[in-house]
This record gives sequence, structure tokens and C-alpha cells, in this order.
Amino acid sequence: MRVGILGGTFNPIHYGHLRSAEEVRKALLLDEIRFVPSALPPHKSQDEVASAADRLEMVRIALEDYPAYVCDPVEVERGGLSYTLDTWEELTRGASDDNNMFFIIGADAFLELGTWHKPKEVLNAVDFAVTLRGNQHSSAYLEALLRVIQEIEPGYCMGKCLKEAEFTDKKRVIKFVPITEVDISATRIRQHIKESYSIRHLLPREVELFIIRRRLYGHSGTVC
Repeated sequence: MRVGILGGTFNPIHYGHLRSAEEVRKALLLDEIRFVPSALPPHKSQDEVASAADRLEMVRIALEDYPAYVCDPVEVERGGLSYTLDTWEELTRGASDDNNMFFIIGADAFLELGTWHKPKEVLNAVDFAVTLRGNQHSSAYLEALLRVIQEIEPGYCMGKCLKEAEFTDKKRVIKFVPITEVDISATRIRQHIKESYSIRHLLPREVELFIIRRRLYGHSGTVC
């Protein structure tokens, strides 16, 4: 099995998440993608974050029609702050070959790697699929990204085709995957709800109805 791990707050999950997951799945020939909602995201204010239980349920609802997608409650069940290294170790424990697992993350978030919990250990343990939008797939951007990586772990070098970075002393790899830029964000959805605008077609209808029923993000509870 070739598996992608897509962690995130999913506050809420939307079509941008689903579209990028599908493009990575096809680009890397993945058999499955595991969506892992965070319990307590360490880099985000908790003011506008729905409960872990609600976010987990929204992900479960959103993935019902996608047989290659799985909602994994590992971080919610563990509780506390959600760190990439802890999740990776838990998901790969007992696996015969963790080189068939990729942690999927956007380039902007990956650039913040230096602020993560144990970043050097992360780069020594995890294979990444870094998604690139717009001009992020240019050679100049990739070279800048590599410099950030090498500041933490000098053992990485860029591959010949600028499609991946390889750890020279280990089996670790970082693959760069250009994806379609989709103008949808969880921040925009929450703002629309605050301003009583429609969020139709920004996320699966059943997720929208769950938000309405639970009156999440200040929703009035009125079905549009």
C-alpha cells in the first residue's frame, strides 16, 4: 500500500482539501489517503476552531463518497497538541516499509518547518509530499525551499529534475507535487458564515448541513 497522510485542522474541511488530495494521490500513485484532523493545532489560535469532535465528524461526512480516502482519528483520540513526529511514529509503527507513506503538506506550511516540534528529527524520519501552487513550482522557489530545508538538515540535496529532494545518508525523500490552485479556504468559509453569505459549493453539502445543525462558527442555523 502506498499511503498519503494529510493532517490539518480541517476547520472546516472543504473542496480545496479534497481536490489537492486527489491530485497528490494520482501524481504519486497512492492507494489511500488518510485525513488526520488535529486535536489541538499548535500553530493556531483556538478562538475560531471548532471542537475536535465536530471537526472529526465533518471529515468523516466529507469522505463518505471517496473510497480511497479514510478519516483517521489518531490525533483526536490521543488528545493534546498534535505534532507531526508523534503522528508519523504512531501511523508507521509496525509497518514493514514506511517509505510507502508520505506526509502531505502545502509549501507555505512546509516553509515554517523551522518552528515545528523537533524539526531535524522530523526531516530524518518523514517522507514528505509538498504541494506547490501557482509560481511555487518555479526553480527559484524550489531552490529557496531547499535552502530552508538545508538550514535544518544539510543532508538534503535537490534531485536532477527538481521534482524531489533526497537525504544523502538516509532513505528519506521530499517530493514536490504541483497542484491546481483552488480559491477556497476555511478562513473564507468562516468569514462567509459570519457575514451570512452562502457557503454552498465551497464544501460538501452534508458538511454544510452539519455546520448548520451544530450552528458552528456562529451560523444562525437557518438552511439556505
